[in-house]
Amino acid sequence: MNGLIAFPRHTAVSALSAASLASALDQSVDCVKLVSLDGKIEYMNSNGLCALEIDDFCSVQGTAWADMWPADARQTIIDSFPEAAAGKTVQFCAYSPTAKGTPRWWDVTVSPVTNDLGALAGFLAVSRDVTANHNSQDALRIAAAEMKHRLKNTYQTIASLMIMVARGNSVQEGFAREMADRLGALSRAQSLFTDDEAPCDLEILIPALVTPFGNDACPIAFDAMPAVRIAQSQADAIALVIGELAVNSAKHGAFIFGGAINVSAVIQGGTVAIAWRERCDREIERHAREGGQGLKLMAQIMRARQGTIVLNWEDHGVLATLAFELPV
Repeated sequence: MNGLIAFPRHTAVSALSAASLASALDQSVDCVKLVSLDGKIEYMNSNGLCALEIDDFCSVQGTAWADMWPADARQTIIDSFPEAAAGKTVQFCAYSPTAKGTPRWWDVTVSPVTNDLGALAGFLAVSRDVTANHNSQDALRIAAAEMKHRLKNTYQTIASLMIMVARGNSVQEGFAREMADRLGALSRAQSLFTDDEAPCDLEILIPALVTPFGNDACPIAFDAMPAVRIAQSQADAIALVIGELAVNSAKHGAFIFGGAINVSAVIQGGTVAIAWRERCDREIERHAREGGQGLKLMAQIMRARQGTIVLNWEDHGVLATLAFELPV
């Protein structure tokens, strides 16, 4: 028998006991709770008690789960029950300090629990401590806001210096004010590259990003720009990718050497495709076409937002196509 116990093919193996199931749940690093149909806590695993800094389960047994959360999160908890009762797994992220007041952010799932007859018996609520991840994201948002603020101040300082130096010379004053206006527009466009509130109207977003780079030697045309709303995450990705294409053109392409740029968008079968067509008056250098950090960044941004980007390079230009599934 090689030390193994052989069960007959059709012999039923008894289910785990309640004690062994509770022991298994105690091994989870997450806070696992069984919640009754009326929203009260019936069980919590040991690691969950530790995560919530609860010394004695009896102190929370029978307590309404929603009441353990801050006031602004309670409705989210209450609303999760009917959705879970309908067979859905509800997921959300919310802030709630521990029993001893330690700040915590939680990624929470709520799912239905049925009895032996298949009837709804309660809910399984699993909370994972994501405080470290949330704090890291918060730090990145603060850094981006600081960068945007410093960049805006730099544009304003340069514009002010140009106007100050040109004062008294009518020809230079006109040029300086024109450049100051351009720098202002560029500052507003650059702010969208790191703004989590970029406009979600495609026909507003794309011209705001590209127009500041235009000049007499490189006209910009916007064709077939549909009036469509896109998801916030998609607007962020478009702002970053279109911004990178514009910067690349200002360094290596039509914006600096002359040419033309056409940006268009079409909707087909629930997908929006944005096309950047650039023609440069001189051949684009090989290193600018073969890729660098900027081109890699564009691909990474699109993948992170479940989108695609295809770059078709020619000696004198590029066709870049971005595609997203439209929000339902």
